[in-house]
Formats: sequence, structure tokens, C-alpha cells
Amino acid sequence: MRKAKLAASAAIALFGLASLGAETEAQSLLPQSESFRYERTMSGKTDEVQASSRLVETKAGSWYEISTHSEEQDSLLRLDPKSLFATYSEVTTRGKDGTLKRITSVLENKILASPDEIYILGGESLPYSLRAFPWGTRQKVRLSFMGAGGTMGGSFHFDFTVTGKDSIQAGGRTIECWKAQLSISGIIGTFVGKSYLWYSTEYPHYLVRSEGASGPPGTPVSVMVLQSYSQSGRAN
Repeated sequence: MRKAKLAASAAIALFGLASLGAETEAQSLLPQSESFRYERTMSGKTDEVQASSRLVETKAGSWYEISTHSEEQDSLLRLDPKSLFATYSEVTTRGKDGTLKRITSVLENKILASPDEIYILGGESLPYSLRAFPWGTRQKVRLSFMGAGGTMGGSFHFDFTVTGKDSIQAGGRTIECWKAQLSISGIIGTFVGKSYLWYSTEYPHYLVRSEGASGPPGTPVSVMVLQSYSQSGRAN
């Protein structure tokens, strides 16, 4: 139970899906570069979260590199350019007890996902990998964590459900969004609660708003709202 709660908290934190199955590709590639700025409110305190995305192309391969920065955490992610599955995660967390760095790298991918299942590497990649979800054509999938089967018997997962559309006020304008719900069925869900995500209905389907627990059960709710977004170019 404790391990399940900790894994759930990592995803619900939201800054922290990968593909619908190991062979499914994203509907369309992301722009070559993007810049995001969010305002986050928690327990009456407001801070800023910045993020950027860029397409990296080398002789050895290509990937989207995602960098995020906030007062208490920095992260660096590498996403597969077709599925948006995170293959590398580097997270630095600053807290009262000290500063911690966690690095996760996928050396071999043996995922055999079912048609109604999505795998993610970790909670930090959640907002970005979800952009590959087939918005408008799919409503519900099961969300699983890569590697969770070895520690939790493969029984732990989230339910990801698109509940409809909303018009969200963000960054001084109105953005039409898909509204999605992230939850856990059973007794664990009673402790964890639900999180909500809003993604733009138009390409490139970026995160506009999120609401959910900021950490383990009992921690305050975090609300994050987009303040500005810009992009440059579109990958071929």
C-alpha cells in the first residue's frame, strides 16, 4: 500500500504515458521548439514553473528534450520523437533536508501494452507524454508505470478518462480544452483522490491547466495555470 501511494503521488504531482502500446506513434510531431510559463498556487502561495521543449537531432538519433524549472525542482527529460515516451529522466529536488538528484534511464524497453493501456516512465514526464494521446478519438485508457510490475505485482494503475471539453481562461485569452480525469479505482483511490488536466484541443495539445494533490495523500491541492506559450517551427 505504501509503495502504491508513493507512486501515485509522483504522478499526481504533475511535473513531474507514453504510447498507446509500444508500437503506437503520436498523431503528429511537436514543434521544433516550445516555451511554457505556468503560475502554480498551493496553500495560498503562488510561484512560477517554466518549461521548454526542443527537438534534438544527432547522428545517433533524435529526441525531444524537455527542461523544467521551479523554486524547488528542476528536471530534464528525453522523449521519443514519435511516441513521446520518456527514455531518460533527471530530476533535482531542493528541500529542507537537502538537495537530491534522481536519474532514470531506459536501457531496454520490453513493454507489451494492451490496446487500452498507456505506459509512462514517471510522474515528471506525465504532462508531456500525454500530448501523444489520441484526443477526440479515444475516451479512456489504463495508465501504468514502467517497472511497477516488479514491485507491485503489476496490479497498480491509474484510470485516465476524457470527460469532455472546457473553455479555460489562461494567459489573457480563452483556450478550448479537453478535460481529463486521473484516478485510481479501489481503496487506494479513496486516499489518493482525483486529479484533473486540461489540454488544448488544437495542435500541439499542450497542458493549459492542472488540479491535483501536490504530494502524498493529505498534502494540499496544487493548481497550475498556463500564463504564456510560444513555439517555433514544426518537425517534419
